[in-house]
Amino acid sequence: MKRWGVMGALLLALFFMSACEDGGHFLFDDLYESYDEEAAQTRYPVFFESELMQLAMYELAEGSFFGMYTDVLPGFDGRIIAAHESALGVNHAAFMEVMHLGDDFPLMWVLECIAEHKMPVIVILPPEVGGPFGNHWEAMLTETAIAFGQLPVPMFVVFYPVSHNPPWDGDTYIAFFRYARALFATHAPKVAFVWAVDGDVHNFNDYFPGNLAADWAGLSLFTTPDALSDGDDMLAHVMDFYQAFQRDMPIMLNLGISHFSTEDHRYLIAETAVVLEQIYTTIQRDFPRVKMVNYMDISRLGYNGRDYRISADAALRYAYWNGTQGFVSEVPRAFDDGFVTQPIKSAYSAYVEAGRVYLDVRIVTDELGISFPPFSGQTRWVDGARRVDAALLGIHAAVDGGHVWVR
Repeated sequence: MKRWGVMGALLLALFFMSACEDGGHFLFDDLYESYDEEAAQTRYPVFFESELMQLAMYELAEGSFFGMYTDVLPGFDGRIIAAHESALGVNHAAFMEVMHLGDDFPLMWVLECIAEHKMPVIVILPPEVGGPFGNHWEAMLTETAIAFGQLPVPMFVVFYPVSHNPPWDGDTYIAFFRYARALFATHAPKVAFVWAVDGDVHNFNDYFPGNLAADWAGLSLFTTPDALSDGDDMLAHVMDFYQAFQRDMPIMLNLGISHFSTEDHRYLIAETAVVLEQIYTTIQRDFPRVKMVNYMDISRLGYNGRDYRISADAALRYAYWNGTQGFVSEVPRAFDDGFVTQPIKSAYSAYVEAGRVYLDVRIVTDELGISFPPFSGQTRWVDGARRVDAALLGIHAAVDGGHVWVR
């Protein structure tokens, strides 16, 4: 489980904004500008509608699953899931487990997931001894893929998540990941393969194995509420990740927020509760290609001195329950693999004034691919960015549900 302590600067940064806009919700600000309270009241996230795209394995056409990871010991009846959900007062669609390559397949845990109608999400880490690759590990990998194929049920494998300073170079990692994906496709075709990185991996493209090798892209973040105000660089990095993959595949987030740290011996229960609820609300509203969020309900006091558990406090449990309303907590009987359009989030914002929508010119030129003469009568500086009236260019842009939709 040590790897989970490292897998952690990314998930939370995805949602903590340098500014709090639109009724107090955390939103992605225009990362090129400074925050201005008056301007924030009229600035909106911008969305487009994609071309028809095929749904990935176990991807919902609309909505997002939510899941849970816990390392608590089984109860007297040998079960974990039912007891943990009872303590939280929340039902989940997925539960997560961690194993190392070469470990026995967690059969009893998967059977418990099936009995409780949960989708298993299993993280496979490199072997605990020896190097992460090589002929010996390839044999282990084949055996593991065969074991996963014995139960033909919907299942996710998060394979070899990339942490900060990983023990491999990008080319070697990509080759091994693709080899693993091919083995699982042959022996365990019901398994959706997830490529994931930690929040402190800024050169994530160096390890991306390609769209054919990954069904989902994953982000992992472990942080504290009081660390968020210093995260401008991280926010830009996380936005880069979302922009990089939202057009190609669904995104899975693995999230942990520490309410206590041995570094300063402070409890941040109230702050964590507020942030926790706002994150889940923001995911549903502003990040439509995030199709699964797994909370890491674990204590790491003995590893990094932080406690991420929400099950340990009533206020945190309530914030979690309230924030996850609207997420999908039941596994459908059948998954659609058809074609749908997807909302695509712009990297930039719109400014609305007197009913007119002013788009950041980078939306027009970089994202819509429209060129226009940049004379002063057509663009103006608003809210720290050069913007253009969408109507002057014949672009239909309208406010809908707290967003500006460009159609």
